[in-house]
Amino acid sequence: MRLRKFRVRAYRCIHDSGEITVGDLAAFVGRNESGKTTILQALTLLNRDEEVSELDLCDEMNEELKEEMKLVEGEFNLNQHEISIIKEKFPGLPEIKKIKLFRTNENPRVQYEFEDIELSEDSNKGLNSWENFSRQIFGFLDTIPNHLRIQIDTKFFEEDVPKNQKTFDSGMAEFSNRFHVIAIQEPKVIEEWGKIYESPENQFSNLLSGESEKTALQNFIAAELHPRFVYFSDYKKIYGNINLNEYLREERGERTDSIEFVEEFDKAETVRNLFYLAELDMIELDKVKESPSKCIKLLNAASNRLTKKLNPAWKGDPIHVDLRYSPGNIMSVVISDVHKDGTITNTGLLNRRAEGFKWTFSFIVNFAAETQRAELKEAILLLDEPARNLHPTQQMGISDLLKNLAGSNQVLYATHSPFMIFDYTPGNLLVVELDKRKHLSKIFYDYWNADDKTLTPILYGLCRGQVESIVDREIGTNSRPIIIVETMSDAMYLNAFDKFLQDPNISMNPLNVIAAYNKNAVLPLAIFYRNHGYRTFVLLDNSEESKQISSQLVSNEFSSIQTIFFEREGKKLESIEDYIALEDYLYPVNQTYEIKLRQEGFSNLTPQDITSKEGKGILEKLRKIWQEHRDEDWGEFNNEEITRYICEKITLEETSFLSDKTKDQFRSLYRLIAERIRQYQNVVTKKDLDRFQKAKD
Repeated sequence: MRLRKFRVRAYRCIHDSGEITVGDLAAFVGRNESGKTTILQALTLLNRDEEVSELDLCDEMNEELKEEMKLVEGEFNLNQHEISIIKEKFPGLPEIKKIKLFRTNENPRVQYEFEDIELSEDSNKGLNSWENFSRQIFGFLDTIPNHLRIQIDTKFFEEDVPKNQKTFDSGMAEFSNRFHVIAIQEPKVIEEWGKIYESPENQFSNLLSGESEKTALQNFIAAELHPRFVYFSDYKKIYGNINLNEYLREERGERTDSIEFVEEFDKAETVRNLFYLAELDMIELDKVKESPSKCIKLLNAASNRLTKKLNPAWKGDPIHVDLRYSPGNIMSVVISDVHKDGTITNTGLLNRRAEGFKWTFSFIVNFAAETQRAELKEAILLLDEPARNLHPTQQMGISDLLKNLAGSNQVLYATHSPFMIFDYTPGNLLVVELDKRKHLSKIFYDYWNADDKTLTPILYGLCRGQVESIVDREIGTNSRPIIIVETMSDAMYLNAFDKFLQDPNISMNPLNVIAAYNKNAVLPLAIFYRNHGYRTFVLLDNSEESKQISSQLVSNEFSSIQTIFFEREGKKLESIEDYIALEDYLYPVNQTYEIKLRQEGFSNLTPQDITSKEGKGILEKLRKIWQEHRDEDWGEFNNEEITRYICEKITLEETSFLSDKTKDQFRSLYRLIAERIRQYQNVVTKKDLDRFQKAKD
């Protein structure tokens, strides 16, 4: 079950978030005190057992809260397995593909809505539910002799539905045993009871809960399919030595008085998670700690388990973690760096490491333990700044962890870091801003319309190094036109061949070439530049994704003149590499990979090798050849290496392998770009250029 839309109202600083669409891996970006944490915590109110605190209700909405109000509501899409489960239990209902959950300020329970499906609220005695099963039991007991009836304890059937199969089986077995003892002289009565007891319909797995169709469905969703929101916040750092006496007192709840009241959990939580990952049992450790050999064996096994579970999220050289027991009931955490050649260095206590290292280690310990303990699957994970204090390399390590979790879970997280933004699709990137006058949080689905300062992490992610020029409108108004390309390779080729051709009539010099971070970045990057006064053009390859970008540009008021596809003689090309003659491009390919793959049996490729392959463009055909040799350890074809080779040779003026055909084909691209710029200057007035800036202001 995945959350697709949500809305929060009257919760802390949020009056009304409006309806927000979210993806499977969604980032909330905003300045401090903007309401990111509030958004995440509000969503936890949709958990089945969560309680609403009066302190969390918005003080400024007391009048509105005098009546029942939906504080948080979420619309969820069910997967095919979940749809089938409901259909199996409720065959008379149409397929339920969406469910809306909401919690109000007056009802303590989460409530459900099921699209436009009509559900009966009338009592249904034909429903295979616990309530009707209990009614059947009481009906049967009314038929047996009174001297037996008065001896039978029916408390089990007077209570709520059992929590699980074990409780049901235990209660039924106990009741049946007592019934047999009481009715031992009445074989006919025992026979009738046996029919009820052994009926497949009356097995716990088949029983619903509720007397009406609507109640039964709601209770079934609550018990079997209700989504889980798991919230992760700050954790305490652990250091090199752990006092097990102090830890065990903490575990038993024997806390000492402190001068300050601390609401969040302390280091015991992190230590508990450390031992959980290591699968280290304190009782077992206590038994063997007086025997050095047994203690070392136990801790070595625990250390290896711990290391194995931590390293997948650890970037850079792997680490090895040793747990060592010392006199005085002290557990030491010793860290070593493990290098690629197998050597081990920098062995020492965790407290010798830098603060950032200790924070990273503690975070990964806590996150890995919590996710594994919960056996998270199809959960919605809420993370509050999971990468704070981390170096970008380690942030990327956390990002890999989040991406892996997003395969079987939905991940929503708050961040300030451009290195923690993976997707620029609206719904996967949301901006939270605070209106200081009204003290309200506002969420931008179309994030490019948010304040420039709030957008700083996004802008750095979209095009690092270009931020200052983007947000300065004066630079945009007075600068040369810019052309946005989809990859760094495109930018390198445009600039390198401009130098190679040395043709002032079709030079790229009047343009600023801007390489987008990735294809997702092209659309918002173009909008940002256009909105800040730049004459903006976009150069696209002929992929399906690029065609979608072209349509989105039109939807955002870009003219067709501003979108340029690679083409030659009226035929669209798949990539900029297709402007290079086939023989010319194969030269650097063979030069690069003859050296790189000498041990793997690489032999020079010929034009016939390429033309014999099916595919759109030279890059796709080369990738197919590499795919055919994957068992020979060729790896993947990297066109960026070839780009660097060609551009470097142009810089060094060692271009004998580039033919006049390649020069002419690149000239055709530059003529196309120049013609579009002239067309745009003829049809667009300064009034048009100013319009977007005024709309932004």
